Amino acid sequence: MDRAAVTWWCAATGLPWAWEWRAYPGVWIFVALLAVVYSRTFRVAGHRIADRHAAFGIGLVWLALDWPLGALGGYLASAHTGQFILLALAAPPFLLLACRPALERAPVRSALRFLAHPLPAFAIYNTVMLITHIPRVVDALMPSQVGSLIIDLAWMAGGFALWWPAVAPARYRRLSPPLAMGYLFVQTIPAIFPAAALVFGSYPLYRLYELAPRVTPLLTPAYDHQIAGLLMKVVGDPIVWIGIAVIFFQWANAERRADLATPSGNR
Repeated sequence: MDRAAVTWWCAATGLPWAWEWRAYPGVWIFVALLAVVYSRTFRVAGHRIADRHAAFGIGLVWLALDWPLGALGGYLASAHTGQFILLALAAPPFLLLACRPALERAPVRSALRFLAHPLPAFAIYNTVMLITHIPRVVDALMPSQVGSLIIDLAWMAGGFALWWPAVAPARYRRLSPPLAMGYLFVQTIPAIFPAAALVFGSYPLYRLYELAPRVTPLLTPAYDHQIAGLLMKVVGDPIVWIGIAVIFFQWANAERRADLATPSGNR
């Protein structure tokens, strides 16, 4: 493939790495579509906080998919994991919070309520997370633009499933704040398995990243895989913990307001 040729989506090319900006118009179109769908379908006038959530979430998606991180995802397992963290853990809660005012009156309430149940959410997210980290799946899909797109979309879908039970509006919510905090904590446990395989494996897990041209001689395939495994837990888990902390403080503030609103004689 000619390096000068335009590609639509970031994928593993096998070409030597160079720090030269490259256009990925497919990524731009996808990010623009996210913005259009939000503004035309989910935006509610007057909800400035929701608009900020949408802008931040879409920005995180753009950061994950475009150059340089998106391109590095075809060379480094650690960059690939960085994309996973942004697409599955960091961006979805902001996008869901942005859409929540519109979803409160959505016509598909039964489906949204079902997806807010912790068991389907746990199964969907962890099935996506585990399958998309199987070496044969990564090695087979990442060299193709369509395959890379499939992985990216699967991560986003899994991330929406992960966060929906915790951020869903009250009419769909199945979990009290304490249970939501416990649910999010449990969601971090299955990631131990791919992270441990990356960190403690006796040889590189992914043939694609073992044989990829080196971005820098200092980052060998073994080190690259170990960094990927560490990122999954050292960076990925704290993102979920931040979500747990937000739920805790919102719950504590609601309890305090309820106590202040209750007449002293009724306490």
